[in-house]
Amino acid sequence: MRSVFRCLLASWCLLIVLICASDSSAQESKSKDFDISALPKSIFPGELPIQISADRVSLTRETNTWTASGNVTVAQGNFRLRADSIVFEENTGNLTASGKVIVRMGGDVIEADKVLVRLKDATGELTDGKLLLTRHNIYLEGKVLEKTGPSSYRLQEGSFTTCDGIIPDWRIRGRDLNVTMEGYGTLKHGFFYIKDIPVFYLPWLIYPAKRQRQSGLLMPTFANSSQKGFDVRLPIFVDISPSVDATIVPRVCTRRALQLGLEFRYFPYEDFQGRFHGEYTYDWEFGSESNPRSHLFYVTWRHEQDLPSAIRLQANGSWVSDRGYFEVWGGRFDRRVRVRYLESNVVLYKQLNNFLFSAEARHFENLDMPDNAATVQNLPTIRSVLFYQKIPYTPFYLNSNLAYNFFFAPIKDREWLGSRFQMDTRLSLPLALGRYLKVEPSMTYFPKAYLADYYERGKSVSSVNTIRPDLYQVSADVFTDFQSIYNGGLGFQRIKHWVRPRVSWTYRPFARQQTYPFFDDSDRVDQVSLLVAEMRQVLTGRLSQDEYFDFMTLTLSQGYDFYSTRSADDPLGQRSLLLGDTRWTNTRAELILKPHSMVDFGAQTEYDPVFNRMRRYSLNLGLMDHRGDLVRILHQFTEGDRLQDLNRQTNVNVQVKLTSNLECFFENQYTHQFNFAYFTSIGLNYHPQCWNVVLRYSEVREQDPVTQKIKDPDQTVFLTLSLYGLGQVYRFTRDWSELIGQSSQTGAGSTQE
Repeated sequence: MRSVFRCLLASWCLLIVLICASDSSAQESKSKDFDISALPKSIFPGELPIQISADRVSLTRETNTWTASGNVTVAQGNFRLRADSIVFEENTGNLTASGKVIVRMGGDVIEADKVLVRLKDATGELTDGKLLLTRHNIYLEGKVLEKTGPSSYRLQEGSFTTCDGIIPDWRIRGRDLNVTMEGYGTLKHGFFYIKDIPVFYLPWLIYPAKRQRQSGLLMPTFANSSQKGFDVRLPIFVDISPSVDATIVPRVCTRRALQLGLEFRYFPYEDFQGRFHGEYTYDWEFGSESNPRSHLFYVTWRHEQDLPSAIRLQANGSWVSDRGYFEVWGGRFDRRVRVRYLESNVVLYKQLNNFLFSAEARHFENLDMPDNAATVQNLPTIRSVLFYQKIPYTPFYLNSNLAYNFFFAPIKDREWLGSRFQMDTRLSLPLALGRYLKVEPSMTYFPKAYLADYYERGKSVSSVNTIRPDLYQVSADVFTDFQSIYNGGLGFQRIKHWVRPRVSWTYRPFARQQTYPFFDDSDRVDQVSLLVAEMRQVLTGRLSQDEYFDFMTLTLSQGYDFYSTRSADDPLGQRSLLLGDTRWTNTRAELILKPHSMVDFGAQTEYDPVFNRMRRYSLNLGLMDHRGDLVRILHQFTEGDRLQDLNRQTNVNVQVKLTSNLECFFENQYTHQFNFAYFTSIGLNYHPQCWNVVLRYSEVREQDPVTQKIKDPDQTVFLTLSLYGLGQVYRFTRDWSELIGQSSQTGAGSTQE
């Protein structure tokens, strides 16, 4: 409201100055034609022309009163004013516009029967006025809207809504509304209306009227769970400074626990920022307060900062009190999160044009182990990287990676611990043989140096202090490109068919027979002589002159191993070659098909010729239409090296638009390994123009890892209501995978105007 009043004041003051300026040569007659050419244009911005018109302009010298009447209009830029008449009393400094007053400033609109502006004290009032602020689609209406001070306003018999229409879907009406900008507003004797029906009475209401973000209560969230009971979260936003804020979230689960969450965010500079998130939970399912298991916590912290000499610091820390914490408390209201490990690290790095230097300390917490002290930690890691670049004055290209690692564990039992230094340097020579054939031979040299011990029950039983200088690998990559362009079809102007056949060979000689430390997979250096053939095809359609669309991609690959063989009796290839063994590797295929902007299909598969069966595959189908209906089906299967069924599940997501404002959604995640749906959700989402309500029911099922029986489902009913325009609706819906550094999403809270 303040900005609109300021626009009115400024505009009308300028109008009066313009009218008064034209009086320098006025006669004593009671009326005078309005001379636009006599107006001083310097009052308004010089680059914007002023357009003023009125049927009559007169001056009454006895009272020093100017009157402009008859279709009075003033326009400049995006400002428009229209009224039947405008009267300015020079003695009192009062300006009155009356008769169908309409003011437009950009998209904002004021309509009133009468407008009074007191120029001396910068106050005024609207009579039977309506106000539209298009930025947030806010409608204000009142019998009297009065500016009582520099930043204070009063609205009598007024209403507020963000809904369009003569009869809005909802609105708040009050007898008396007082507002102080950058302060608070109070409402007395108010009602909340749905259409024209008063739903509940508001005897007194106070709310912040600050344009900047401010501390206060945020929108609560509610749910009801068969295991946790009635679940309520009431977030409180705390504005500490313009660059520092926090959100405190008390939570009550009537059948299970009390919880307090804190999220602290700071951003004083663009190169200095971070976020802290912590939760404390008192879970009385584990007994009284004296039981340590009833007190649970989770803490995570992320920080980024630029240091002197263009050095960048990144830190990420996570701690949890119980390894099963995330399965119960780590999801949203109706989901579960399975977390197997937490990672904390600190990284310092500096990047130059072609180099990268980094130092990292990393700590893993294995939640599958009863004692994390047996987990091998990698700290520190020091790395230097030379990016792929051409060697000057030669046709060769070079890239290199130097790394130092130190491995440590408090409990030393059946583990290699110590230091490792390794270098990985690749020299390549890209060649073009004729117009079509491209060849890139390369050689990689990756020696390793160890200073390590093998421990059993805390004692060193073997020490290695050696260098492995014999590690190298030779590779060759041969490929060519073919393409054909066809006339339009399938809705495209042109279609290009692009084909790239590729053959690559990798050779690594037989490694020296000696005992070396094994810290991770990079220490497994086996003999390799592998030939891989790949065929990749892409169909691209041209929609317009500069718009292209890849609507089909197909990739096939097959390898032949000259050293290793496999059979049904020896699937891992651990014995010598016998009759019936094969050297063929698994066949891989990938298809991405998008025949239409509303259809997409993806498939990946891996076929094992030894067992004549699929070892893994996934199918992903998405269908949608112009209305907003959506169906997505994902089916995936993974089999282990020894034919054990690792994963077989189907996920279905359906969204049906029943009307323009009502949607129905359904989600199901079904495991075929154990034949039960571990997550099912169904709900409705009703979202008219100015409000939204979501009602969802979900079931979560789990399997007992010992008895393999299906536990009783956790049933949850979730309801949320949002009224657009009453501040930002805050949903404290954490996604823990993102918080702990894995792929997913998170929620954060703040308030806005």
